[in-house]
Amino acid sequence: MGRPFGLCLARALTAEVTIIRRLCKNLFGRHIAAIVLALCASLVTHGKAAAEDVPMWVYHNFPPYVVNEDLREGISFELADMLTAMSDGKYQFNVVVMPRKRLNNRIADGAPGMVLWANPAWFGDSDRTRFLWSAPVLNDQNDVISPTEVSFQYDGPGSLDGRMLVGVTGHRYPGVDGMIETGSVERIDVNAEDALVRFIASGRGEVAIVAQSAARYFVQKHELGEAVHFSGTPHSSYQRHILFQPELAPVHAYVQDALTRLQQSPDWAAAVDRYALDLALQPQRPEN
Repeated sequence: MGRPFGLCLARALTAEVTIIRRLCKNLFGRHIAAIVLALCASLVTHGKAAAEDVPMWVYHNFPPYVVNEDLREGISFELADMLTAMSDGKYQFNVVVMPRKRLNNRIADGAPGMVLWANPAWFGDSDRTRFLWSAPVLNDQNDVISPTEVSFQYDGPGSLDGRMLVGVTGHRYPGVDGMIETGSVERIDVNAEDALVRFIASGRGEVAIVAQSAARYFVQKHELGEAVHFSGTPHSSYQRHILFQPELAPVHAYVQDALTRLQQSPDWAAAVDRYALDLALQPQRPEN
């Protein structure tokens, strides 16, 4: 396989600059030579290969993954910027927020890209043969929360019998959905995780199931630590990875290495603390 055209052109132009400069000085003088040399330098610069655009698809459109899409706030954007900077101009990672249904269509169409905060089981790839996967990036779980005055301790779906469960519209809760259908658990819905946490903190809801990464972010943001109780037993536990389309093998290899190097990054350590995350790849903080 030959060298990229842009790289070959840049090297050829660079090699010719000295010859052109000497000829111009002899024929036209120093001033004209400087102008020609500047034009040559511009050609060399434009001959360099541009960074490869890599879409980073995110369907978790809520904090801490996406805090403000317009302002590019959230751990997804910070990770994209860090990976771009670490690639030394080779890759440009761009976060694209979309609903899960549209994401499924992109994947089915074979569009090149990567999916943040995914799990093989959620994409029908438990044996990891359809896609490429990163090492675990984030440890997460669905926590069971309640008002502090209730301090509900979850002990399996049966412990919810007779309770009122607060959920997020459209979300399913394995092991509990059947009890809701039979009427042994009453369910009321709110439109987002932020509203769910505040609903519980206010005492209007009895018990709720919510991703720990979102729950702890909102408890910290709204200073609700004394108002919300976390059960010692979660509803379920899992790890979040990064999914890559098979044709992005070089990007997959780069990201795997970069994630390991991020453990030494003070910026990554600051992001972990800011978003109250439990990362599988913990940053190594300097000792005080």
